[in-house]
Amino acid sequence: MIFFFHGPNQYAIKKQLQSMRQAFVAKNGADFGIEQLDGAGVDPKRLPELLQAAPFLANSRLVILEGLGKNKPATEVALTLLAKIPDTTVAVFADTEVDQRTSWFKILSTEAKVVKFDLLEGSQLSSWIKRTAEEQGGRIERPGVDALAAACGPDQWRLEQEIQKLVSYAPDITEETVKLLVETTVEQSIFELVEAITSGKTSKVLTMYRELIRQRVNEFYLLTMVQWQLRNLLSAKAGEGLSSSELAKRVKMSPYVAGKAQQAARRLSVEDLEAGFLTSLDAEVAMKSGRPQQASLEQLLYDLSTRFR
Repeated sequence: MIFFFHGPNQYAIKKQLQSMRQAFVAKNGADFGIEQLDGAGVDPKRLPELLQAAPFLANSRLVILEGLGKNKPATEVALTLLAKIPDTTVAVFADTEVDQRTSWFKILSTEAKVVKFDLLEGSQLSSWIKRTAEEQGGRIERPGVDALAAACGPDQWRLEQEIQKLVSYAPDITEETVKLLVETTVEQSIFELVEAITSGKTSKVLTMYRELIRQRVNEFYLLTMVQWQLRNLLSAKAGEGLSSSELAKRVKMSPYVAGKAQQAARRLSVEDLEAGFLTSLDAEVAMKSGRPQQASLEQLLYDLSTRFR
């Protein structure tokens, strides 16, 4: 049996590999016969031994090679061995980053059982957060789920750690405890700033901006991130009718960001978004021409938020 796991969700791939290891040990009573290597650095000369060896002290073998797609000499050798892998070996190839144009991807996709692991988004991410909290002895309702997803995005590694912390603090996870204990990233704060801008909440925008400046966020970084978010909104508006995963693939953003951009773009016009983006470019020119950076940026945020009222 040959498996090919690929996709950007490194967390889900790691959990699947861990589950396969546990199932192998449960069946065989020990981990004899398990080989798990970094495929990106494996010597191609080792592959025949790894993939074709007979079991020893076990009835079968589990061979896991992670990142082999980054090792071109090794993939060339591996492709010649696929048909020769014995029935006693379960071979698993896992790549979080793989070029779908390569022979490695194309041939392995036809020879193996393929599973793609995308980042969770929307209701899938919400269901996972709720289920994970319950597995750890906690409970979380929709407001808490939304607050946690907003703070961490689709990062399941961080979400798992934050849920552990929250459950230890209080089994009933609420929106209030999430805001108390989970630190919002600068990127998420900027995303919330743009949400406030496009909702026309001028007072909130200026308060959030001053807090970011207090945290010593660089003015040009903040401007660049605002422009990036506005571009995402324009892309979402232009791609109305696409699913978030389709939009993400076309414009090279994460499905989570694409989904959030689509939600926000529905209530905005293309004209306002285009005008807002052009205004941000004017502010960039002014800031690079010697005008006070903080004052120029604050004026930009004020102008944008009043435009979207």
